[in-house]
Amino acid sequence: MNAAGGATLVSALFSRMVGLALRARESTGGLVDPTLGAALEAAGYDRDFAAIKATNEPAGAAQPTGRVTLLGHVLVLGAGVHLDLNGVVKAAAVDDAARLLSGPGFVSAGGDLATRGEIDVSLLDGGSVRLVSGGLATSGRSKRRWLRGGEEQHHLIDPATGRPSTSPWDEVTVCGSTCLAADVAAKAAFLLGDDGPAWLDSRGLPGRFVSGDRIEVNASWLAQDPRVAERVPAGLRPDAEAVRARSHRDLGEQLAGAGVDRVDDVVPPA
Repeated sequence: MNAAGGATLVSALFSRMVGLALRARESTGGLVDPTLGAALEAAGYDRDFAAIKATNEPAGAAQPTGRVTLLGHVLVLGAGVHLDLNGVVKAAAVDDAARLLSGPGFVSAGGDLATRGEIDVSLLDGGSVRLVSGGLATSGRSKRRWLRGGEEQHHLIDPATGRPSTSPWDEVTVCGSTCLAADVAAKAAFLLGDDGPAWLDSRGLPGRFVSGDRIEVNASWLAQDPRVAERVPAGLRPDAEAVRARSHRDLGEQLAGAGVDRVDDVVPPA
């Protein structure tokens, strides 16, 4: 498809995934962009990750974002655009599988998770969090990174530069009403760097940020635990009812019922 370019007739499932990716781009102000496939390839991610080897060759030239249009089941790619749907497909598959559960349980794929019922989830640095409902996702560069020309590359591309992000974070973990909402928000918060915690707070999404030995959580994360909520300065403390309402909003049903060419919020608006 990327090689063909132009207009292509796609399946209903593929059309749905493209629709979700376009909503993710809209909801994050362009941070999570599905048209950065060429930028990933330029950085060296042009094959299965297990097959990527360090090389002395430098990374390719930075690649900009591009235009993509979805008209029902017809996908139109702008010149030179390589579509990359990895920002949504795994989390969407987790949510779809979780909806098939007939009772309490959870679905996990690569560390991203959706649950029906309480579950204790281990975090990468040895900590843990109890997820009551909804989804949990982690995005970062700790696992998927490689060297090109002696410089570290990774798969989280900054759409402003067309190159791997220079974010100070190693990993960002977010709780959301669905795995998809959590995953998209985690990617956006990672790309925003130091502004990531406040961006999540403005949407009532709990976030946990890791940089080396430093761990930072935002006000919405602290607000989920009444034992520590009072330690948050009043000016940063989100409204508890608003946090609860957003945490339990079923965005999955909203997305499933929306037309694939309609732009809806994948993460809550500010």
